[in-house]
Amino acid sequence: MADVYAVATCRGSILRGSTESEFGDEEDNETVAASGVLARIKSERRRVFDSATQTARTVRVPMARVQSDTDIKAGDRFRDDTHGGVIYAVIDVDQPDQQGRQSDLVIELRKLKPAE
Repeated sequence: MADVYAVATCRGSILRGSTESEFGDEEDNETVAASGVLARIKSERRRVFDSATQTARTVRVPMARVQSDTDIKAGDRFRDDTHGGVIYAVIDVDQPDQQGRQSDLVIELRKLKPAE
Protein backbone atom coordinates (compact mmCIF):
# COMPACT_ATOMS: atom_id res chain seq x y z
CA MET A 1 0.00 0.00 0.00
CA ALA A 2 1.33 3.43 -0.92
CA ASP A 3 1.55 6.37 1.45
CA VAL A 4 -0.22 9.66 1.01
CA TYR A 5 2.49 12.35 1.12
CA ALA A 6 0.14 15.30 1.65
CA VAL A 7 -1.27 15.80 5.15
CA ALA A 8 -4.78 14.31 5.06
CA THR A 9 -7.68 16.53 6.08
CA CYS A 10 -10.45 13.93 5.78
CA ARG A 11 -11.53 10.37 5.17
CA GLY A 12 -13.91 9.82 2.33
CA SER A 13 -15.66 7.39 0.04
CA ILE A 14 -15.44 6.97 -3.71
CA LEU A 15 -18.88 6.65 -5.30
CA ARG A 16 -19.21 5.08 -8.73
CA GLY A 17 -21.97 4.12 -11.11
CA SER A 18 -25.38 5.32 -12.21
CA THR A 19 -28.92 4.06 -12.70
CA GLU A 20 -31.78 5.01 -14.95
CA SER A 21 -34.74 6.91 -13.51
CA GLU A 22 -38.36 6.06 -14.27
CA PHE A 23 -38.21 8.74 -16.99
CA GLY A 24 -35.13 7.25 -18.65
CA ASP A 25 -32.70 9.84 -17.28
CA GLU A 26 -29.29 8.79 -15.96
CA GLU A 27 -28.91 9.37 -12.20
CA ASP A 28 -25.91 8.93 -9.93
CA ASN A 29 -26.26 6.14 -7.42
CA GLU A 30 -24.59 5.80 -4.06
CA THR A 31 -22.58 2.62 -4.77
CA VAL A 32 -19.40 2.82 -2.68
CA ALA A 33 -16.35 1.69 -4.67
CA ALA A 34 -13.96 2.42 -1.76
CA SER A 35 -14.30 3.85 1.74
CA GLY A 36 -11.90 5.17 4.36
CA VAL A 37 -9.83 6.91 1.67
CA LEU A 38 -7.42 9.45 3.20
CA ALA A 39 -7.46 12.72 1.26
CA ARG A 40 -6.32 16.31 1.48
CA ILE A 41 -8.92 18.68 0.06
CA LYS A 42 -8.16 22.36 -0.40
CA SER A 43 -9.06 25.17 -2.76
CA GLU A 44 -6.49 26.32 -5.28
CA ARG A 45 -6.49 29.51 -7.28
CA ARG A 46 -6.71 29.23 -11.07
CA ARG A 47 -6.51 31.94 -13.70
CA VAL A 48 -9.19 31.58 -16.35
CA PHE A 49 -10.08 33.68 -19.37
CA ASP A 50 -13.66 34.92 -19.54
CA SER A 51 -14.46 35.17 -23.24
CA ALA A 52 -17.65 37.16 -22.60
CA THR A 53 -15.80 40.05 -20.96
CA GLN A 54 -12.43 39.42 -22.64
CA THR A 55 -10.64 39.48 -19.28
CA ALA A 56 -8.71 37.05 -17.15
CA ARG A 57 -9.99 36.35 -13.67
CA THR A 58 -9.07 34.17 -10.72
CA VAL A 59 -11.37 31.41 -9.49
CA ARG A 60 -11.06 28.93 -6.61
CA VAL A 61 -11.14 25.25 -7.57
CA PRO A 62 -11.39 22.42 -5.02
CA MET A 63 -8.48 19.98 -5.43
CA ALA A 64 -7.68 16.75 -3.60
CA ARG A 65 -4.60 14.60 -3.10
CA VAL A 66 -4.88 10.87 -2.39
CA GLN A 67 -2.34 8.05 -2.27
CA SER A 68 -0.97 6.90 -5.59
CA ASP A 69 -2.65 3.49 -5.71
CA THR A 70 -6.21 4.78 -5.12
CA ASP A 71 -8.73 3.52 -7.69
CA ILE A 72 -10.40 6.80 -8.65
CA LYS A 73 -11.14 8.17 -12.10
CA ALA A 74 -12.87 11.05 -13.84
CA GLY A 75 -16.64 10.58 -13.61
CA ASP A 76 -16.53 9.16 -10.07
CA ARG A 77 -17.77 11.13 -7.08
CA PHE A 78 -15.89 11.68 -3.81
CA ARG A 79 -17.85 12.00 -0.55
CA ASP A 80 -16.07 13.74 2.35
CA ASP A 81 -17.28 11.57 5.24
CA THR A 82 -15.40 13.66 7.84
CA HIS A 83 -17.12 16.98 7.12
CA GLY A 84 -20.81 16.16 6.83
CA GLY A 85 -20.93 14.22 3.58
CA VAL A 86 -19.99 16.92 1.06
CA ILE A 87 -20.05 15.28 -2.38
CA TYR A 88 -17.70 16.31 -5.18
CA ALA A 89 -17.63 15.28 -8.84
CA VAL A 90 -14.22 14.03 -9.95
CA ILE A 91 -13.36 16.13 -13.02
CA ASP A 92 -9.77 15.05 -13.66
CA VAL A 93 -7.15 12.76 -12.11
CA ASP A 94 -3.43 13.35 -12.64
CA GLN A 95 -0.23 11.85 -11.27
CA PRO A 96 2.61 14.35 -11.61
CA ASP A 97 6.11 13.03 -12.26
CA GLN A 98 8.18 12.86 -9.09
CA GLN A 99 11.87 12.00 -9.01
CA GLY A 100 12.57 8.98 -6.80
CA ARG A 101 9.04 8.13 -5.64
CA GLN A 102 5.51 7.69 -6.89
CA SER A 103 3.65 10.93 -6.17
CA ASP A 104 0.11 11.38 -4.85
CA LEU A 105 -2.77 11.53 -7.30
CA VAL A 106 -3.96 15.10 -7.83
CA ILE A 107 -7.70 15.33 -8.38
CA GLU A 108 -9.71 18.28 -9.69
CA LEU A 109 -13.12 18.38 -8.03
CA ARG A 110 -16.42 20.23 -8.44
CA LYS A 111 -18.78 20.50 -5.46
CA LEU A 112 -22.14 18.81 -6.15
CA LYS A 113 -23.77 18.67 -2.72
CA PRO A 114 -22.96 20.69 0.41
CA ALA A 115 -22.71 19.21 3.91
CA GLU A 116 -25.96 18.19 5.56
